[in-house]
Amino acid sequence: MDGVGTVDVMIVLKSSEEKVLRVDRNTTDSSTEEQDSSGGTRKITNAEQQESTILTGSGENTAPIVEKEIRPEIEGIIISAQGGGSPTVKAEISGAMEALFALPPHKIKVLKRVE
Repeated sequence: MDGVGTVDVMIVLKSSEEKVLRVDRNTTDSSTEEQDSSGGTRKITNAEQQESTILTGSGENTAPIVEKEIRPEIEGIIISAQGGGSPTVKAEISGAMEALFALPPHKIKVLKRVE
């Protein structure tokens, strides 16, 4: 981009990367209803859930199966550019960041770099 010059960029993240592992879930529910000799009733409910991470490989080379990766969410970007004093350069840099990261303009700040 013409007129930008030397640039420093700071990206602030809202969250870190997250990996969701494949998990095997087993759920067991049981219910028992009892009556005693005097006419009273009692209901017993039992629920049990087991989870285990599914692994791939064998021996020492086992690793969990990653179902999906959630990329970090960007909170904002600050750019310090030599040409940051020019309104045209500011608009070009801001527009590029909006397109690249799908960020609204209020989360992007372009400043003039002072050495």
